Amino acid sequence: MNRYEQALADVGLLSGPASGAYADWLANAERQEVAPVVVAEVAQRHQISPDSFAVLRDMERITDPAGKSFFVIPPRTGGDDARQAVLMTYIFNAGTDYGRQRAVTSDFPATPYSAAEVQRIVDRQRANRWSYNQDLGFVDRNGARLVATPNGILMGLGGNWMQRLFSQQGGTTWGEIFLINMSPADPVELLRLIVESGHAWYADHDGRPCESNLALDRVLHHEERHCAQWAAKGYVGMIRDYSWELVRERVFRKPNRLEDDAGLSDGGYR
Repeated sequence: MNRYEQALADVGLLSGPASGAYADWLANAERQEVAPVVVAEVAQRHQISPDSFAVLRDMERITDPAGKSFFVIPPRTGGDDARQAVLMTYIFNAGTDYGRQRAVTSDFPATPYSAAEVQRIVDRQRANRWSYNQDLGFVDRNGARLVATPNGILMGLGGNWMQRLFSQQGGTTWGEIFLINMSPADPVELLRLIVESGHAWYADHDGRPCESNLALDRVLHHEERHCAQWAAKGYVGMIRDYSWELVRERVFRKPNRLEDDAGLSDGGYR
């Protein structure tokens, strides 16, 4: 047994060598330099077993340049399965890489991978459950496609004219879903390109997808903070407050406090 397997065995959660996605999870923890005791605490507190990763088994995995895994949510996936897939994607990756780029100063300190951070994501998902119960089906029916991200949120793009109404500028977050404002013929193929590049992408003046220099993990950190804002304020409260911030920004030339709270540099605003 390696030291991660031994830590799990010591608390009665593993009786032999790990295999499959469970072994990949432990390998990710080692790559991210997560202490074995932290992995054991995550497994104990959140009842993580080999079967916990079964929800990801039939989902296409896309890997970014740092080795993190994103999982494509198949069409017609139910809300409970999508929510579980997103949570397990965060757990599986054992870290987001946010703040690890030494040459770049991010807007916030990195939040360590921990059982407490898993619980925060669980609580946020619960507060934004309408995203999975309602919006997931809307996105699916209108042709957009989604991936579960290492940051514990959904990222997607594509869809018909109705879907595009809900994604403005570079992209918009609704509850747990970050929708990039691009509508290619093959949304999954563009999602692959974005993830595999490790950068955020945008549409140029002719609508063609273009790669930026902004790290994708920074954008996803920014959007995850928006997810937390939705959870804290509720559906009506977030729409009310963000609408007021747009008025302050465009009419009174005041800073958008919700964007500032999510990280202006991380979001590509400066």
